[in-house]
Amino acid sequence: MPKAAPRPGVPSGIEGQNLEELEEPKDKAFRSRVEGLTHYLTSRSFEFRGKPDDSLKHLEAAAKADPEQESVVILAARRYLQKKKTDKAIEVLRLGQGANPDAIATHEWLGLAYQQANQPAEAIAAFKTAVAQGQPTLISIRGLTKLHSAAKHFDKAFKVLDTALTKDKPQPEFWIGIADLYRDIGLAAKSKISDIKTGIIAALDKANALKPESPLTIHRLAEYYKLWGENEKAIRLFVLLIELSPSLVGVREQLAELYLREEKTEDATKQLEAILRSRPTNERALFVLGGIKRDLDKLDEAATHFETVLKINPKFEPAYYELASVQLFQDTPKKTLETLIKADKQFKATFINRFYAGLAHSSLHQFSRAIENLLEAEELAQAGEQNRLTHFFYFQLGAAYERNRQYDTAAKIFNKAIGMSPEYHNAMNYLGYMWADINRNLGEAATLIIKANELEPDNAAYVDSLGWLYFRQGKFNEALTELFRAAELTKDEPDSTIFEHIGDAHQALGQADKAKAAWQRAHELLDVQLEKVKAPDAYLFEQLGNVHHKLGQADEAKDAWQRSYEITPTESLREKLHPAKKEG
Repeated sequence: MPKAAPRPGVPSGIEGQNLEELEEPKDKAFRSRVEGLTHYLTSRSFEFRGKPDDSLKHLEAAAKADPEQESVVILAARRYLQKKKTDKAIEVLRLGQGANPDAIATHEWLGLAYQQANQPAEAIAAFKTAVAQGQPTLISIRGLTKLHSAAKHFDKAFKVLDTALTKDKPQPEFWIGIADLYRDIGLAAKSKISDIKTGIIAALDKANALKPESPLTIHRLAEYYKLWGENEKAIRLFVLLIELSPSLVGVREQLAELYLREEKTEDATKQLEAILRSRPTNERALFVLGGIKRDLDKLDEAATHFETVLKINPKFEPAYYELASVQLFQDTPKKTLETLIKADKQFKATFINRFYAGLAHSSLHQFSRAIENLLEAEELAQAGEQNRLTHFFYFQLGAAYERNRQYDTAAKIFNKAIGMSPEYHNAMNYLGYMWADINRNLGEAATLIIKANELEPDNAAYVDSLGWLYFRQGKFNEALTELFRAAELTKDEPDSTIFEHIGDAHQALGQADKAKAAWQRAHELLDVQLEKVKAPDAYLFEQLGNVHHKLGQADEAKDAWQRSYEITPTESLREKLHPAKKEG
């Protein structure tokens, strides 16, 4: 068989067949694209075969052959930056910058490369070029602001962010990022919160106006608003999240917290109850709901919630103290102490534990124990919680000393409370009445009682103190005027002390029948009080003895004084029980 005639061209390897020889392309740009594509494909091939160094070599060649391919240029630069070869990355990016001067991403990556190479001036220039474009990204804005911040040029950093606010970016995430930068630069500059809040809220409002659909973005935006006190905006976003996914317990908790901040107790309660319907053992929801019930004066419900928390988690320390506070309001001091003892067995001593224990012991008329606990609370606070030592704390300590008949110490403590709060009329009246009652320091008593009455004119206790002060000063008619006014102010809940004082004033004026009637009324009221008290009260028994004595009931007086002495023995009671015999 005759052989095929050879054809012109390049041998193909098959006898008689040659390939047509093509001329080299004359278009340089086309040749560059072909060369770049060839190197890129080769780079990918080496990458698939696990040869990263060879892959990077051809990736660089692809970028250099066709620097207009922005994605290839950036990929090569990223690989070199990962290897800490910033010079190589900069070289490739500069080629890309020259080939495509309007490519924002190339300028941004060049800024990052210069930043990594510790060339801040060049990095700033590259980032500025990117920011000057119509649609800069967070990369360039973040890079530029951080460089200005590092150089302490905070005004320049804020100017970049203020300029960014004028852009028209359709991504909510971009604006949240701008808010982050305002926050970070503000913290670095130690700016006033008010100075950076305007920029942050402006950025957040731009994000919010875009009506983000991503739950993560909505949640981030809501939390940001919450952090910066924009509660209503945060509430709307949290409500939107719950509408999208009703099972988001954490979101309901945050929403309940915001409702409480806005004093929308009913709305907060609804959210917490919704949590408990799906998760009955959610201790946080139970705890917060307990606080709401306490504030609404629903003490039984509050106690139940706190008790449930402790059944679920006996290590939930704050629940012990919240329960103890409710039990104090319920006037169940023994239960209060039981709760505090349980806490004491598990946790180290705290101010609040000892403070509540002091109040509970005072309610039980165990004033020495009360003082002991309150002094320990003071010591604990001085070690780390000095803000706890308020005028109210010292008022309670002063009252415990006064009830324990330690009058000079009580006066010192009351004056400390008044010094901390110069218009604290409760302490003024208490100290003034104490001096009037024991018939000492009447000048100081007058100053304190008159000032208390000026600050709160219709307080029955203060008016009674003023009447008793006048009695001690021998102004019996003036005393009766004030004491009658005090009785009128307490007509719905009559007070035994006021009627005893009225009787004393009548007696001093020689009005024996009126005095006896008033003392008899005081006796009736004391009997009612003694039936209600939960623990023996030395003061009440002493007062009862005094009234019996004034009514000429010597045996009954002695019995009452004896009971008072057994609770709190004092020299004045001993003298009443064993009066000195008159000589002659």
